[in-house]
Amino acid sequence: MVGAADGDPVDEYPAGVPAGSAARARAREQAQGAQDQAREAQNQAQDRDEAWRGAGLVAGGREERQVADGPAGQVPRQAGPPDGRADDGRPDGGRSDGGRGSAAPPSAPPPGQPPRPRLGRVGAAAVRAVGELLITLGLLVALFLAYQLWITDLFQARSQSRLHDRLTASWHGPATKPPAKPSQPPPATRPKPAVGQGFAVLHIPRLGDDYAPVVVEGVGEAQLEEGPGHYPGTAMPGETGNFVVSGHRTTYGKPFNRLDELRTGDPVVVEVSDRYYVYRMTRSEVVAPDRIDVTAPVPEHPGATPTAAVLTMTTCHPKYSAKSRLIVFASLDRTVMKAPGAGVPFASGEA
Repeated sequence: MVGAADGDPVDEYPAGVPAGSAARARAREQAQGAQDQAREAQNQAQDRDEAWRGAGLVAGGREERQVADGPAGQVPRQAGPPDGRADDGRPDGGRSDGGRGSAAPPSAPPPGQPPRPRLGRVGAAAVRAVGELLITLGLLVALFLAYQLWITDLFQARSQSRLHDRLTASWHGPATKPPAKPSQPPPATRPKPAVGQGFAVLHIPRLGDDYAPVVVEGVGEAQLEEGPGHYPGTAMPGETGNFVVSGHRTTYGKPFNRLDELRTGDPVVVEVSDRYYVYRMTRSEVVAPDRIDVTAPVPEHPGATPTAAVLTMTTCHPKYSAKSRLIVFASLDRTVMKAPGAGVPFASGEA
């Protein structure tokens, strides 16, 4: 055969290639170039498949098409884009998110966590609102208690100072001569105070030498904020009958806070303009708040005619409550006229 003498098989060359050495060389170069192109195309196809697999597009979500006949019969065709979208030749099918699919909305819960129900969110908001309301109410209650237990004491201290000044000024005058017989003091002038006016000073030695609140006329709210109040219509200090005085126990100076500490026989001294009325405690008891018979001229015996001068002091019981009333009874022991340089007949702790 032609060309066989050169040692090259004739079948290696394409049909119609001349048997000359130059033609053979060109034909060999063309064949080698075609093989290189086919190999390069195959490498590119493999690289593209790997890129698609990395994006989950080859084996993770769509089928790979059959390899088509290319220049060397090995160039694969690209897989079709998912969801019928046009493919622009990029591995991600032209999607701007890199082939990973659309991002979850900002409000979506993390993967594996169920969405939070709307009812739960509303409940949580309601719980927060109730909590804030309770905290606010707690602060208001604390402020109210602080006002009642401490601030009101300051108010009454100022009121008592003013009452003392006025009462001392009204008592100021020429010195009264002591009677010839101290056992028979001159008749007392019955005070006629207006409502809210101070007219006497209460001394209880067991509660301290400095215990000396001014007693005002009236037992209304405004009067008891000033100090211990005298029940209108009951006897005046030293008179036959029942001298009734009421006072706060926990607020507005709490003048009767320690009234339960008194013991039988303790002196209770009522100071007026010219004398001291010395009462002695006889007994105490706790009664219901509607027991008004303790204010009768003869305590607990309404309608009875009084024959002695007595003192009745009332306050709330127990402390910080108005559930009951603590009642302390005392009887007039003697009258001591005021003398220059003399003070209250009894000091603290004396009988």
